[in-house]
Amino acid sequence: MKKFVLFNSPIFWDATKEKEQYLSPLGLGYIATYLEKAGINVEIVDCVKESKSVSEIVNLINKVKPDCIGINIFTQNYAMVKYIIENIEIDCECFIGGQVVRNIYQELLQWDVKNKLNIIIGEGEYIIPELVLGGCTQAPEVQNGQKYVFRVNKSSIYFPKDISNIYLNRKYLGDEIIVNHYGEKEIAIITSRGCVFDCAFCGGAKSLNKDVTTRIRTEDSVITEIRDIVSAYPDIKSVRILDDLFLRSGKSIDMANNIFSQYPQLSWRGMVHVLSLIGAIDKVKELRNGNCKELFIGIESGSEPIRKKINKLGRLDDIIRVSEEILQNGIDLKGYFIYGFPKETKEDFQKTFELAAKIKKISLKTQGVFRTSVFQFRPYHGTQLYNEIMKEIGIIHGCKFNETISCFDGRSQFNFDFGNYSAESDELLNEYIIKTQRLTEEE
Repeated sequence: MKKFVLFNSPIFWDATKEKEQYLSPLGLGYIATYLEKAGINVEIVDCVKESKSVSEIVNLINKVKPDCIGINIFTQNYAMVKYIIENIEIDCECFIGGQVVRNIYQELLQWDVKNKLNIIIGEGEYIIPELVLGGCTQAPEVQNGQKYVFRVNKSSIYFPKDISNIYLNRKYLGDEIIVNHYGEKEIAIITSRGCVFDCAFCGGAKSLNKDVTTRIRTEDSVITEIRDIVSAYPDIKSVRILDDLFLRSGKSIDMANNIFSQYPQLSWRGMVHVLSLIGAIDKVKELRNGNCKELFIGIESGSEPIRKKINKLGRLDDIIRVSEEILQNGIDLKGYFIYGFPKETKEDFQKTFELAAKIKKISLKTQGVFRTSVFQFRPYHGTQLYNEIMKEIGIIHGCKFNETISCFDGRSQFNFDFGNYSAESDELLNEYIIKTQRLTEEE
């Protein structure tokens, strides 16, 4: 029986003892589930949760001697994953995937790799087992020596068209339970794939992924997954829904309430877009009745020119109205903000801060609690803003750690940057990031 080890790739070169905010690698879990179904011996090594250094990962591969390894890659850890793949000493078929791969596969084809390297663009749970067993009927899109590129899009026979039928064996995620900031034991799920929005800073933007379709799981499939979770983990108190499309309309609010009415012992938290709620504002109160405890909104900027530049839909008035409705109905709200977009000015920074502060002020008079999660803009490979920066200045700066903004527990992984592309100094940029994050602490 072939031995396959999947690695959730590291975010630091060296091991760290910091307790980082953590999400289970659900994508790798799906791949592991279907490798097992094909009769392949598989395990996941979570390098983030286990805090493994890059050298430890290489040594582990050389010691364990698996037949195959798979690893995900991101813009942030490109150099780390390259080092791992290029320094494997054993004979081992390699697989590499992740959202960013569709934009960097030409670079991956130039890596100095002695082993066979399968570069997977798209979702891998169906195609990877077939490649391992030699039964793949899809020809590679590109081949360069021992490196092969396979694109899994809506034209591929390996494209998961109906994700309601895809099963996740959660045993591969190990001890996946986290304790959220409410002190509740929590598990994460995904209810959709693809995105209907086109944010200029996001690799999942609709315009970058025209060859795939947006897919939504059925109500019954989500109920079944939660039932299995509750059966396996009776002490779970919360479910976190990671995708953006669980709440996409008034009808989906009804669906959410139908799902969680089956499990009154659970609360839930999830992402939502402002546009999804502004058209169903009268239904927000129903979410509270359906045990929704917290919603997450990607606000990003309070500057209308910047919002237009990054293709962020929804007016500022919509953000305020939706936020107020959520908070007044006793649902907590987490707002994501980004500073440092290309050519962003101090005036833009200030408008973003004022918007965050205004929502915070509203929350002080409501049952709901508002908190912020603030980031420095990072240009990800292939995104609209990445391409604009490359066209204008011809370079994206190397990844480095921003010590100045690393003054909040559990957020070190979010504090890498690829340079400051705003019109302002590093000092001013850091100041706004820190003071907006600190709004969470105000009472």
